[in-house]
Amino acid sequence: PKVMVSMNISPFSLKNKDQLFSDDNLNVTIEAQADIKQNSYTVSNFSFSSLPVGLKVAGSLQPENNDQLVSAKGTSKLDLVALSKQLRSYAGLELEMTGVSEKPFTLTSTTSNGQWVDTPKHTEFSTSIHADTIVGYGLNIETLDLPIQLHNSVAEADFKAQVNKGTMTVKPTIDFSGKFPVASLPANSTILQEVGLTGDMSEDLLAKIHPLFKGVATTAGTVSLNMVHFNWPLGEEQQKDVTFESSFTFNDVKLQAGSLLSPLLGIMKVEDDTIMLSETPMTCVGENERITCSPLVATVNEHSLILEGSVGFDQSLNYVAKIPVTSKMVSSKIYKYLEGTSITVPITGTVSKPSVSKSFIQKALSDLVLQAGQKQLSDQAGKLLQNLFK
Repeated sequence: PKVMVSMNISPFSLKNKDQLFSDDNLNVTIEAQADIKQNSYTVSNFSFSSLPVGLKVAGSLQPENNDQLVSAKGTSKLDLVALSKQLRSYAGLELEMTGVSEKPFTLTSTTSNGQWVDTPKHTEFSTSIHADTIVGYGLNIETLDLPIQLHNSVAEADFKAQVNKGTMTVKPTIDFSGKFPVASLPANSTILQEVGLTGDMSEDLLAKIHPLFKGVATTAGTVSLNMVHFNWPLGEEQQKDVTFESSFTFNDVKLQAGSLLSPLLGIMKVEDDTIMLSETPMTCVGENERITCSPLVATVNEHSLILEGSVGFDQSLNYVAKIPVTSKMVSSKIYKYLEGTSITVPITGTVSKPSVSKSFIQKALSDLVLQAGQKQLSDQAGKLLQNLFK
């Protein structure tokens, strides 16, 4: 028998909790033929059209030994302006996209022992996506062509684009061959090359790796990123097995202090809260559900402030800051004995709510002043002895 179905839904809406997906006009057309005896089905035309997404597909479902084989090919059309509005409304994804992507795709998939299980292991798929621009999370991506394929249980993408006047190159894979999928990147991949650093990029991306970037305002500079290795099993239960190592280089970066550094700069009594990161490297290692970064040296009013420690995947902080003692923190008589010294301050809490103990700092500074006082008395006693034996 042959079947032809044509359907129009106007308007169409789908609600997920408080999020709404809606379309003024949704059309579906199906033309199919079935051979019941042979358990064979052919779809000569399946078309789906809405404002953000359109599909035109021809395919079949055929028996193959004791399994079923689906094969299909067609064209997908994405209106990225309309799609970004729907993603923002339905999924809360803050992306602004432009361009129309109309690309062919192919798909084959089989059952496993007659069941539709572990589908990625038994599927072959290829397509590509084009975007004129994608703006979000502090990234301004221009002219993106993204090939995607799933072959031999491995999904691959090849991302190359101009981003914030620099370049981004990412070739992620997801391996479905094991008990659970694993995302990875090629070893020693240069991901970012002199990409302009923005406030949103610092807040939405870098702050999840290092707390210094939380709440900062970025006024200048670029960042480069090399991924030494990256292995991320997908699923909450597998987070303990995540491992990666990355190397950042910050070039002529100028920041205005955010929620972490503002109280520290207040203690240092520096008036200018501008932070400089010039040709500054930073290595971050992810393991045991924490990201541990090498000491990051920030320059503030010609003083070096050093931050080192780790942030958990749950955003908990275990950091220390080495704060230099400045001339404004103590009297000039005491400062000559404390010049070049520093106070090590623990930073706890979370990335969004860091905790710095002022009482700890006051005690540490008092101890330094006491030591300076003892040194001053020792110097005075030495001078007295010298006078006595003249």
